[in-house]
Amino acid sequence: MTRPSAQYGSFALLAGVILIWGTGYWPTEVSGEHTETVLLSGLRVIGGALLLVSAALLARSRWPRGRMLGWAAISGLIMVALSHWGTTEAVARAGPGNAAVLVNAAPLIVAAVGWFVLRERLSWIGITGVIVGFGGVVLMVSSQLGGDADTRQLLIGVGLGAAAALGWAIGTLLVRAFATRRGEEMDMLSFTATQFIVAGVVLLVAGFGIDGVATTEWGSTELWAALFWIGPISGLGFAFYFVALGRMTAARASAALFLVPGVAVIVEIVRGNVPTALVLLGMLLAVAGVALVNVPRGALASVAPRVWRRLRSATTS
Repeated sequence: MTRPSAQYGSFALLAGVILIWGTGYWPTEVSGEHTETVLLSGLRVIGGALLLVSAALLARSRWPRGRMLGWAAISGLIMVALSHWGTTEAVARAGPGNAAVLVNAAPLIVAAVGWFVLRERLSWIGITGVIVGFGGVVLMVSSQLGGDADTRQLLIGVGLGAAAALGWAIGTLLVRAFATRRGEEMDMLSFTATQFIVAGVVLLVAGFGIDGVATTEWGSTELWAALFWIGPISGLGFAFYFVALGRMTAARASAALFLVPGVAVIVEIVRGNVPTALVLLGMLLAVAGVALVNVPRGALASVAPRVWRRLRSATTS
């Protein structure tokens, strides 16, 4: 049985993850004003890689070799490189709030693909979550078309945000499939650090080759302050998440992450970027859909009778 102190510690770690990742979309927008997106993506991934490698060395993790190293490299390109580049582009073109909701819709894609392709059983709650979540995304995007924002840039940003979510989802499914076969040999911390190293190197090479360095404001304090938050600090969020994952079930740990886009939207509201009622409704539906997909199997079935009994007692008293 997990001690209460360990439980509180795990919840504190997850709260740190939500805060770090939820507040990372604004710095991404700020840093994007001082450099190009591919190079920015490489810089932030390498920053995260440095912290994850340090954490893996301190924890004396077993580094992947052979086939596992190959899987780490392949999944790193899809799960880390594509998702970080797509997220950065989505923030620049569609705005931090939209990007946060789109990118964090990855669990909806994982659930849908797992249901249709991998024949993974999905409860009626999960099916409802997929429908509600995707409906929310459609409402959020469609209600902004033809408004003040550049429709072409918005649609490109939405597409790249969806690509980021798809990359994370496919990478998650690949890692899940590999971990099912080689779970005992797999050290998630070093595996993730390897993913970040491969993705960071590829993005940096592409960034310097495609974008060059001429347009980057290397002396900008804003650029480096923002990069510090979305690089090493964001990597710290990954370390927090894996520590929490080792102390509680995967369902409970992943369920907390649906709060990340909520934090991002709140940050945008505080900054004065208040969404319209329809956009906000779409965001809420998308987040609610992700929450339903992440609900542990049977959780609502056990909660609903208690809620019903309390409602009856309240109305009859």
